[in-house]
Amino acid sequence: MKKITLFIFFIMLISSVFVRGHSLYLFDISLDFDQELKSNTIKAAQSYAKTVKEPLAFDLDNGLIIVHFEPEQRNYVEVNPLGYKVQGMRNENLKHKAVTAKLTKEQGFEIAKKLFETLPGDVESELRYSEVSEVDDTYFYKWLRYTDGILVIGEEFMVNVDAVNGNIIAWRLSIFDYPKNSILTTPAISGNVAKKVAELSFNSVSADNFEPYLVIIGNEPVWVTKLQGQFYPFYIGVSGKDGSLSFTGVLPATKLKTSGLPKQI
Repeated sequence: MKKITLFIFFIMLISSVFVRGHSLYLFDISLDFDQELKSNTIKAAQSYAKTVKEPLAFDLDNGLIIVHFEPEQRNYVEVNPLGYKVQGMRNENLKHKAVTAKLTKEQGFEIAKKLFETLPGDVESELRYSEVSEVDDTYFYKWLRYTDGILVIGEEFMVNVDAVNGNIIAWRLSIFDYPKNSILTTPAISGNVAKKVAELSFNSVSADNFEPYLVIIGNEPVWVTKLQGQFYPFYIGVSGKDGSLSFTGVLPATKLKTSGLPKQI
C-alpha cells in the first residue's frame, strides 16, 4: 500500500505541472519500477477481460492505467491503481460486422442506463445525464459530475453502445479527484465581479449576451467568462475563491446539454 501511495503521489505531482482543466495522457509507460503494482494491475485487467493474454503496452489516462491487449487501442481495460478497480474498457471486437437494422438512440440509452445503474450509489448520485452523439453507427452516452448543482470539469461517465448489435463497446468512469465534502461550491466573488476582473486583466470587453457561469475545477469554484478579442471571442476562467485567473482561451467544458433524452436518471 505504501508503494501504491507513492505512485499516486507521483501521478499527482506530474498532473500539477499541467494547467488545470487540461487532460493528462501518457503513452507507453513502464510499470517495471513496482512489480506488485504491475502484477495486480495486469490481474485486474485480465480478470475483467476474461483473458490470459499478456499486455502489449500500458498508457496513463488521468490517473487510470490503460492495459492494452491488442494494438491500435482496439482492446484495453482501464484500471485505477488505488484498489485496482476497473473503471473502463474498450473492445473493438464487439462492433457489428455489417449494418442491418439500427437501434434508436432511446433503445441504446436503456442499454447504457443499465450499466450506469451498476455504479456505486455515491458515484451515481453525483452524475447527471448530459448528451448522446453518434459516430460510425455507435452511440456515445455521457453523464457529467455535478456537486451542489455545479459542473465538475473533467469528471464524467461514458458508455459507447453499438447501434446495430446493442453491445457495449466501451465505457469509462473518471477518477473523482475530491469527495463531495471537500469541494468548495460557494464562491467568494460574484459573476459580475469575475466579469470585471477578466475585462481589466485583458483590457477588453465582455462578449455580447454572455452570462458568466460557475464550474468546479479541482475542488474550487471558477467563473467562466467570455471576452471579445480583436479578431474572435475567447474564454477566461476566474477563480471564485480569490479572483485569480484559472484558465484562458480554451473552454474546458460547457453547461449541461441535452439531446431529447432525460436530463437526469
